[in-house]
Amino acid sequence: MRTRHAILALLAALAAAAVMVACGGSGGAGSGPSTTVSATAMSGVISGFGSVIVGGHEFATTAATQVLDGDNDDAPSAIDNLQVGMVVDVDADRSGRTANLLRFRSVVRGEVDAIDTSNSALTVLGQTVDITGATSFSGARAAGTTSSPVAQLSDIKQGDYVVVYGFIECPSAGCTAGPTQVTATLVHEPATVGKYLAEGFVSNYQASPGTFTLNGLTVDIVTSGSSVTVCNTMNCTFANGDFVVVRSPTAPTGTFANPGSTLTLAAAHIVKRIDAPGFAVGSTVTIEGSVTQLSGTAFNVRGVAVDASAAALASTVATLANGQIVEVTGTISASGTLVATAITVERSATMLLMAPLDAAPTMSTLSVLGQTFTVNGSTRFADWAQGVRPFNSGNFSTVLKAGDQLVVSGFTSATGNVATRVERIPTPATPVVAAEGIVTAENTAASPETFTVAGVTTSIGSSTTLFYPGANRTPTEAGFFSAITLNTSVAVVFGTPGAQPGTINAANARLFNPGSRWTAPH
Repeated sequence: MRTRHAILALLAALAAAAVMVACGGSGGAGSGPSTTVSATAMSGVISGFGSVIVGGHEFATTAATQVLDGDNDDAPSAIDNLQVGMVVDVDADRSGRTANLLRFRSVVRGEVDAIDTSNSALTVLGQTVDITGATSFSGARAAGTTSSPVAQLSDIKQGDYVVVYGFIECPSAGCTAGPTQVTATLVHEPATVGKYLAEGFVSNYQASPGTFTLNGLTVDIVTSGSSVTVCNTMNCTFANGDFVVVRSPTAPTGTFANPGSTLTLAAAHIVKRIDAPGFAVGSTVTIEGSVTQLSGTAFNVRGVAVDASAAALASTVATLANGQIVEVTGTISASGTLVATAITVERSATMLLMAPLDAAPTMSTLSVLGQTFTVNGSTRFADWAQGVRPFNSGNFSTVLKAGDQLVVSGFTSATGNVATRVERIPTPATPVVAAEGIVTAENTAASPETFTVAGVTTSIGSSTTLFYPGANRTPTEAGFFSAITLNTSVAVVFGTPGAQPGTINAANARLFNPGSRWTAPH
């Protein structure tokens, strides 16, 4: 079970009137200090702008840079249409530093059929969409004559039309056919409903009447009338196991409004293709995605076979597991295998703090609630404040100032805390601070009693509202501390700054159910 992120709910309440989500993220979204990449091709997630930053690697853009909409037959698009969280293919010049071409493509478009909050998942057009700590959100949900910004899973409702970017993954070790799911990197709610799209492996193919399924979606191959299905295969014939992309301008029948019916999409276009970006033999490339079919030093990433047998990679390969998100750099061999020279395992946040910035940041660090975080090329930035100078990867250290209200997600490494996401939000009229993460210490002998979450010491008093498993309607301090299992329990606290720097006087404190695992925004 994944915890519900109470801090994000408070963030949304604080920022609801001020949030303006724009293309490329929000309010000048960017990434932390980036690096150049010597690869001539790359496929990964946009982490920021300033140029275009993909997986922490910065590509300059020029007037000659082509931007193509892969959802619309590679129709010309514009850099302004790119957003943080989109998966893009990059073709760079020989230096690997300037993008000649950027192609973006979503993995599913349609109404939300169902929402599974306990497992942080959506069902869209019959496809399971897994929401992780690395998922970004953008757009706005219409509600009468007003609109509400979409900043987290709870902002999305059943029936909303969404566009999902991410990776097609397989729950099992193999990924050559059968059921798939989508690991979302961006869920965007546009102002208007557009085309419907899904991709995956064909199953239950029937030449007559001309149907197949993609997970929970039945695809109808239309052979008569004025809107015959157009395919890139002879006579629109397919076989179970074929990887296809299906598009339609019209909504499916049997939607969430009629849950007992079969979800069926009349296909306008069906394209059969391989489930992998195409790279030229001999090119140096970087690809980001989830590990599948791991066997020794070989595995797949988004359909690309990876040879990770280089001796220098042994210690990293030993820690890999199916389902991990990695970034692999190497050279494409004559067989199409990516011979890896570097592998980076992406880590999700394990803590989240909300508080004023302690002091002006440096080029590579910032501090909130006494906790210092290193900012690197993979750090994502978002700006929810208005009437202030926007910050990005190139200027955040000079734009942000002491007292700015931030929400910082991160994890602890051997060398200290690392920020995965930094968000500026409107400063509340009354000081509010919060922390969410693993409980690492407690002191019931102190007066008041304290515990430590995400490195921050929190005081519990008689006025603190407590929530914990088994409390029912009569929570007590003794019961709260008895429910804590150190280094295991996940807690969230809200309150005011304590008398000592980096401490919280808790107005509210909550322990999540045993077995909860912590997943904050990346």
